[in-house]
Amino acid sequence: MTGFIGFLFIISGLIAAISPYSAWYLSYGWRFKDAEPSELALSTERIVGIVLVIAGFITVISSCSAGSADRNWPDQFKEKLAAGEVQEISIGFVTPVTLTTEETTEVVRMMEEAELIPMDSSNVYGANNSGFIKFTNQTTVEIEFFGNSGRIELHPNHMDKIYIIDSEDLEKWYTANYSNK
Repeated sequence: MTGFIGFLFIISGLIAAISPYSAWYLSYGWRFKDAEPSELALSTERIVGIVLVIAGFITVISSCSAGSADRNWPDQFKEKLAAGEVQEISIGFVTPVTLTTEETTEVVRMMEEAELIPMDSSNVYGANNSGFIKFTNQTTVEIEFFGNSGRIELHPNHMDKIYIIDSEDLEKWYTANYSNK
Protein backbone atom coordinates (compact mmCIF):
# COMPACT_ATOMS: atom_id res chain seq x y z
CA MET A 1 0.00 0.00 0.00
CA THR A 2 2.86 2.37 0.82
CA GLY A 3 4.33 1.78 -2.64
CA PHE A 4 1.02 2.78 -4.24
CA ILE A 5 0.93 6.02 -2.24
CA GLY A 6 4.51 6.73 -3.32
CA PHE A 7 3.48 6.12 -6.93
CA LEU A 8 0.63 8.65 -6.55
CA PHE A 9 3.11 11.19 -5.11
CA ILE A 10 5.36 10.69 -8.14
CA ILE A 11 2.52 11.15 -10.66
CA SER A 12 1.15 14.24 -8.87
CA GLY A 13 4.63 15.68 -8.52
CA LEU A 14 5.46 15.13 -12.19
CA ILE A 15 2.27 16.90 -13.25
CA ALA A 16 3.08 19.86 -10.98
CA ALA A 17 6.76 20.00 -12.01
CA ILE A 18 6.16 19.65 -15.76
CA SER A 19 2.97 21.69 -16.00
CA PRO A 20 2.64 23.98 -12.98
CA TYR A 21 -0.28 25.78 -14.65
CA SER A 22 -2.28 22.50 -14.77
CA ALA A 23 -1.48 21.81 -11.12
CA TRP A 24 -2.47 25.34 -10.15
CA TYR A 25 -5.70 25.09 -12.15
CA LEU A 26 -6.61 21.73 -10.54
CA SER A 27 -5.90 23.16 -7.07
CA TYR A 28 -7.27 26.74 -7.31
CA GLY A 29 -7.99 27.99 -10.81
CA TRP A 30 -11.25 26.13 -11.33
CA ARG A 31 -12.76 28.15 -8.47
CA PHE A 32 -12.38 31.50 -10.22
CA LYS A 33 -13.60 32.79 -13.59
CA ASP A 34 -10.88 34.20 -15.88
CA ALA A 35 -8.17 33.94 -13.17
CA GLU A 36 -4.48 33.62 -14.02
CA PRO A 37 -1.75 32.40 -11.62
CA SER A 38 1.13 34.66 -10.69
CA GLU A 39 4.73 33.67 -11.43
CA LEU A 40 5.18 32.99 -7.70
CA ALA A 41 2.21 30.61 -7.70
CA LEU A 42 3.61 28.72 -10.72
CA SER A 43 7.09 28.54 -9.14
CA THR A 44 5.57 27.26 -5.92
CA GLU A 45 3.63 24.57 -7.81
CA ARG A 46 6.83 23.49 -9.61
CA ILE A 47 8.81 23.31 -6.31
CA VAL A 48 6.02 21.36 -4.60
CA GLY A 49 5.97 19.01 -7.59
CA ILE A 50 9.69 18.34 -7.30
CA VAL A 51 9.34 17.71 -3.56
CA LEU A 52 6.45 15.29 -4.23
CA VAL A 53 8.50 13.37 -6.80
CA ILE A 54 11.39 13.04 -4.34
CA ALA A 55 9.04 12.00 -1.51
CA GLY A 56 7.37 9.51 -3.85
CA PHE A 57 10.67 7.88 -4.79
CA ILE A 58 11.69 7.66 -1.13
CA THR A 59 8.32 6.12 -0.23
CA VAL A 60 8.48 3.56 -3.05
CA ILE A 61 12.06 2.58 -2.24
CA SER A 62 11.37 2.28 1.49
CA SER A 63 8.29 0.15 0.85
CA CYS A 64 10.37 -2.20 -1.29
CA SER A 65 13.13 -2.53 1.28
CA ALA A 66 10.64 -3.06 4.14
CA GLY A 67 9.00 -5.87 2.21
CA SER A 68 12.31 -7.61 1.62
CA ALA A 69 13.18 -7.27 5.32
CA ASP A 70 9.92 -9.05 6.19
CA ARG A 71 10.72 -11.82 3.70
CA ASN A 72 14.25 -12.22 5.07
CA TRP A 73 13.25 -12.18 8.73
CA PRO A 74 13.20 -15.99 9.19
CA ASP A 75 16.68 -16.28 7.65
CA GLN A 76 18.00 -13.45 9.83
CA PHE A 77 16.46 -15.06 12.92
CA LYS A 78 18.08 -18.42 12.10
CA GLU A 79 21.44 -16.69 11.49
CA LYS A 80 21.26 -15.09 14.94
CA LEU A 81 20.52 -18.48 16.48
CA ALA A 82 23.42 -20.14 14.63
CA ALA A 83 25.81 -17.33 15.56
CA GLY A 84 25.10 -17.82 19.28
CA GLU A 85 23.51 -14.39 19.68
CA VAL A 86 20.74 -15.55 22.03
CA GLN A 87 21.44 -13.92 25.39
CA GLU A 88 18.47 -15.37 27.26
CA ILE A 89 15.04 -16.91 26.88
CA SER A 90 12.34 -16.20 29.43
CA ILE A 91 8.98 -17.91 29.79
CA GLY A 92 5.99 -16.74 31.79
CA PHE A 93 3.31 -14.04 32.00
CA VAL A 94 3.37 -12.86 35.60
CA THR A 95 6.62 -14.26 37.00
CA PRO A 96 8.86 -15.01 34.05
CA VAL A 97 11.42 -17.78 34.42
CA THR A 98 14.75 -17.43 32.64
CA LEU A 99 15.95 -20.67 31.06
CA THR A 100 19.25 -22.12 32.23
CA THR A 101 22.21 -22.14 29.86
CA GLU A 102 21.62 -25.82 29.10
CA GLU A 103 17.91 -25.27 28.46
CA THR A 104 18.64 -22.25 26.25
CA THR A 105 21.16 -24.27 24.22
CA GLU A 106 18.63 -27.09 23.78
CA VAL A 107 15.78 -24.74 22.78
CA VAL A 108 18.01 -22.83 20.33
CA ARG A 109 19.06 -26.13 18.72
CA MET A 110 15.41 -27.16 18.29
CA MET A 111 14.51 -23.76 16.79
CA GLU A 112 17.48 -23.94 14.38
CA GLU A 113 16.25 -27.32 13.11
CA ALA A 114 12.61 -26.23 12.84
CA GLU A 115 10.90 -24.68 9.85
CA LEU A 116 9.43 -21.21 10.43
CA ILE A 117 6.00 -21.04 8.83
CA PRO A 118 4.62 -17.51 8.16
CA MET A 119 1.10 -16.71 9.33
CA ASP A 120 -1.02 -13.55 9.13
CA SER A 121 -1.14 -11.85 12.54
CA SER A 122 -4.53 -10.14 12.05
CA ASN A 123 -6.46 -12.92 13.79
CA VAL A 124 -4.12 -13.42 16.76
CA TYR A 125 -5.69 -13.50 20.18
CA GLY A 126 -4.47 -15.04 23.43
CA ALA A 127 -2.04 -17.81 24.24
CA ASN A 128 -1.35 -20.47 26.85
CA ASN A 129 1.86 -18.69 27.85
CA SER A 130 4.40 -16.28 26.43
CA GLY A 131 7.97 -15.17 26.83
CA PHE A 132 10.85 -13.41 25.14
CA ILE A 133 14.00 -14.31 23.30
CA LYS A 134 16.60 -11.63 24.01
CA PHE A 135 19.62 -11.28 21.72
CA THR A 136 23.08 -9.89 22.49
CA ASN A 137 22.25 -6.67 20.59
CA GLN A 138 19.38 -6.15 23.12
CA THR A 139 16.61 -6.78 20.57
CA THR A 140 13.82 -9.14 21.57
CA VAL A 141 11.29 -11.39 19.90
CA GLU A 142 8.11 -12.43 21.67
CA ILE A 143 7.44 -16.16 21.78
CA GLU A 144 3.87 -17.39 22.31
CA PHE A 145 3.08 -20.91 23.43
CA PHE A 146 0.00 -22.54 21.93
CA GLY A 147 -1.54 -19.31 20.70
CA ASN A 148 -4.05 -18.86 17.90
CA SER A 149 -2.35 -21.45 15.71
CA GLY A 150 -2.24 -24.05 18.50
CA ARG A 151 1.55 -24.12 18.06
CA ILE A 152 4.56 -22.22 19.35
CA GLU A 153 4.80 -18.86 17.58
CA LEU A 154 7.34 -16.07 17.13
CA HIS A 155 5.92 -12.53 17.10
CA PRO A 156 8.39 -10.03 15.60
CA ASN A 157 7.62 -6.53 16.90
CA HIS A 158 7.44 -4.59 13.66
CA MET A 159 5.78 -7.02 11.29
CA ASP A 160 2.34 -8.07 10.11
CA LYS A 161 3.40 -11.69 10.11
CA ILE A 162 4.04 -14.15 12.88
CA TYR A 163 5.96 -17.37 12.46
CA ILE A 164 5.00 -20.81 13.69
CA ILE A 165 7.98 -22.82 14.91
CA ASP A 166 7.26 -26.19 13.31
CA SER A 167 8.91 -28.44 15.91
CA GLU A 168 7.14 -31.24 17.72
CA ASP A 169 10.30 -31.72 19.83
CA LEU A 170 10.09 -28.11 21.07
CA GLU A 171 6.38 -28.46 21.82
CA LYS A 172 6.99 -31.68 23.79
CA TRP A 173 9.91 -30.08 25.62
CA TYR A 174 7.82 -27.04 26.60
CA THR A 175 4.87 -29.20 27.69
CA ALA A 176 7.13 -31.40 29.83
CA ASN A 177 9.06 -28.53 31.46
CA TYR A 178 7.05 -25.30 31.51
CA SER A 179 3.38 -25.78 30.62
CA ASN A 180 2.25 -25.32 34.25
CA LYS A 181 4.32 -22.20 35.01
